[in-house]
Amino acid sequence: MVIKDLRAFIKVLEERNELIRIDEPLSVDLEVAALLRELMYRGGPAVIIERTKEGTLPIVGNLFGKWDRVMLSMENNDPEIATSRLADLLNIRVPQGLADALKSINELRKFSQYFPKNVGNGAVKEQEWSAIDLTKIPAIRQWVHEPGRFITFGITFVKYGNYRNFGYYRLQVIGRDRFVMHWQPWRRSAMYGELGDKAEVAIVFGPDPVTMLMAGVSIPHPLDKLLVTGVLRGEGVELVRGSTVDVEYPANAELVIEGELTGEYVREGPFGDHVGVYSIAKEYPVVKVKAIYSRRNPIVPVTVTGKPVLEDGNIIRFGTKVVKSPLRLLLPELVDLEIPPEGLGFVIIASIRKRYPGHARRVMTTLWGLVPVLGKLMIVVDDDVNVRDWGQVMYAVAAHVNPSRDILIIDNYPVEELDPSTPVPNLGSKVGIDATRKLPEEYGGREYPMDATAPSDVINRVRRIVDSILGKSRN
Repeated sequence: MVIKDLRAFIKVLEERNELIRIDEPLSVDLEVAALLRELMYRGGPAVIIERTKEGTLPIVGNLFGKWDRVMLSMENNDPEIATSRLADLLNIRVPQGLADALKSINELRKFSQYFPKNVGNGAVKEQEWSAIDLTKIPAIRQWVHEPGRFITFGITFVKYGNYRNFGYYRLQVIGRDRFVMHWQPWRRSAMYGELGDKAEVAIVFGPDPVTMLMAGVSIPHPLDKLLVTGVLRGEGVELVRGSTVDVEYPANAELVIEGELTGEYVREGPFGDHVGVYSIAKEYPVVKVKAIYSRRNPIVPVTVTGKPVLEDGNIIRFGTKVVKSPLRLLLPELVDLEIPPEGLGFVIIASIRKRYPGHARRVMTTLWGLVPVLGKLMIVVDDDVNVRDWGQVMYAVAAHVNPSRDILIIDNYPVEELDPSTPVPNLGSKVGIDATRKLPEEYGGREYPMDATAPSDVINRVRRIVDSILGKSRN
């Protein structure tokens, strides 16, 4: 059964003792963030903060601080297996003849359940706010050197022609009806906003949990992220059209802010980001709020940043599983992919079935081209290496890497602005490490040294003996 909205997810968490409620008022200035970080670091439950000292709406936090809760949102369906259905949809071939056309129609009908669905109205529009007042939204100040309050878990929906996208971009509140949109130039949403005739956005709080997770996943243009979300949910996302903006957004959300970019740019930040340092202060576009709609008694999700691993680590893990199947359509040689949560998306390990000289480099450059911000450091290994076993990965690097031949450095490449190691914002370098065994063309025309292995029958026999010995020693 699909968890259709945030309230249903909260109920599931409460039934499993994975959520607590706090009635003691906390301040959105430093206190809320400190509490959420402590809960995340210590593997604590999700939490509803019923009251804040500033009188904002109630807060729900640490929803995805444990992987178990991510899986609960998916009804314990593996995201990687779920997105394999997307590969089937994208692989529907051009029909050859009437019978084939009928078959293709039946296949499309089967997948139509995953498509986004426009509805006339939704719970998110139960009430229109008579007064626009962003101070009622629980924007938080996390760290002492931040200049103001930031919305951290609002999902920005944007449209460009027939294309649409949604994702997380921090929003600095600078007035009752204005905030600063921190979307970096390589972001798909920033591209849509800048290319469109009229830059309008909808900031959505608390749709269903799978849509919340998908907002943190990078899906390259032109693939519709809402379609991917529908595949993961098992049914399409219901959308309602904005009343003051030409943007569709989830009908089941808790609250939505409709607004338009004014053309102004103002200084935003510094902000204590997920790298654990303050990101630079820089000018970003201003959004003027046109309307706010919500359910009755809405609850607003909040997340926090800081040194890993926090909630965003599990969103990275979720995203890694989601993108594998679509990536294999472009790179069928891709066996596995790991983006370690501790690496903040800056480190990627990929295993491949290597077939030709330079194959590892082609995989590196393809992945960099799809999502430039990811993989500052990329390691490519053979298909027999477990990418989640750091010991195996380090052995492959130690055994198979000749630095002058196997390390690729690309300079002046788009990178994550939040990366503190780059002196020029948004511009840096990439390093790719080819830790695969080398083909003769890569090894001076000679055969690469064979792995030293024992015969399988010998291994099986001694394992039985050792099992017996260890069994006796345990007794």
